[in-house]
Amino acid sequence: MRQAYNFDFKIDYDFLKNEFPLEVYEWVNYWAQKHPQRMVIVDCDKKEYNYGQLLHLARVQAVNLFELGVRPGDRIATLEMNSLNHFATIIAASLLRAVLVPLNWRLKNPELLYMINDSKPQVMLFGKKYRENAEFLKDTVKVFDIDELSTLEAAGSNVRAEIFNSKVEELERHFYDFGRYHNINPALILYTSGTTGFPKGAMISDLQTKQNAINTLVDWGLAEGERYILSAPLFHTGGWNVLALPLLMAGGEIIIHEKFDAEAILTDIEHHKVTLYFGVPTMFISMMESMAFSSVSLASIKFFISGGAPCPPYIIETFSKKGVIFRQGFGLTEVGPNCFTLPCEDSVRKIGSVGFPMKASVAKLIADDGSEVASEGKVGELVLAGEHVCMGYYGREDDFKKAYYDGFFRTGDYAMRDADGYYYIVGRKKEMFISGGENVYPKEIEDRLTMLPEVLECAVIGVPDEKWG
Repeated sequence: MRQAYNFDFKIDYDFLKNEFPLEVYEWVNYWAQKHPQRMVIVDCDKKEYNYGQLLHLARVQAVNLFELGVRPGDRIATLEMNSLNHFATIIAASLLRAVLVPLNWRLKNPELLYMINDSKPQVMLFGKKYRENAEFLKDTVKVFDIDELSTLEAAGSNVRAEIFNSKVEELERHFYDFGRYHNINPALILYTSGTTGFPKGAMISDLQTKQNAINTLVDWGLAEGERYILSAPLFHTGGWNVLALPLLMAGGEIIIHEKFDAEAILTDIEHHKVTLYFGVPTMFISMMESMAFSSVSLASIKFFISGGAPCPPYIIETFSKKGVIFRQGFGLTEVGPNCFTLPCEDSVRKIGSVGFPMKASVAKLIADDGSEVASEGKVGELVLAGEHVCMGYYGREDDFKKAYYDGFFRTGDYAMRDADGYYYIVGRKKEMFISGGENVYPKEIEDRLTMLPEVLECAVIGVPDEKWG
């Protein structure tokens, strides 16, 4: 069942919102029809793949998964580092109307078992490095080698090459029929860090994925065909939603790195003329310390997005000498994550700010008594609303209700707003302590300390004191 797309792509909010398809599978299908030979992936082994090849790979995975019993709404767990086959699973899951559950490969077996029991996947796909983990988990979930499943000769699959096309047509019929009756479907379950208990699986819908992509393309001023290095792990929202999926919507090219390696990333930025990169300050420091930093050209870069923590001024200043602009990002797994924008021209003038809310994001600050904080410079908890907010926590409806306030998602972050409407994250609500009757936000002190070139990372912790409390 071949879908015809009788429109040309453009980065325009109304067009993307109202005319461009909702699901990731259709984004790839669109570009595979319009520009099948356009490069989309450079894999870890340096092999290049175009949109037509990526679509074919995702269809192979989807057909094999269907033969193994995966149906709409079923969960597909993955345990693998960044790779072409891993990246393609979100497209295959989209075609099946299934839900991808990427697992953190840094975790130990008991922690992985917790996530398997919590998400109850139909199957788990694993990379060769994680065969021992798969052996441990195989009594709880059916496990399959992700590379083997990405071929028509997949173990356990009865699909022969000659009947592959008819199987794809069958899946596409199911895909479009299902979409007529189910407007909002989960596409991903991404587990939060679980710093206050067991990790919770945030259900990321097709609608959230699309709205986040639109926010990113429009409010960050991106263009069709941008090039991006993916080094953030695919078990994290930074791997999927900061730039990778938005650029997939816009016909971009993604250079996949298995994991972060400063010298390899700098080299590939120059070699592939990369235009965008997302990282955290520690990663940018590692780049500065790399042997390649002094000689490599970063002239192709439009800007770097820094997330996870404020980017210290000395990092911004060092990269600015090589012509690189930094934009401070902010977000959570549950809210996009991209919901603020800091214009390039304000990256120095408003240093430390995350900018102002994107067009489709509604933000406000609330005091501890629930009243809205309207005054500039006053601190309140940041709450957000919009279609970029997740559907809930899988199997934890009560926990998600607690995170809501009057239709807004409570981020748990204290923030303030200046006279120009720019927001500044002050710190985590749960980390604030009182000293001498004054509220103290550890993050404010930490941010000052990390401005010193001698300080890589730091943590400020309140301890009891007889005089100051």
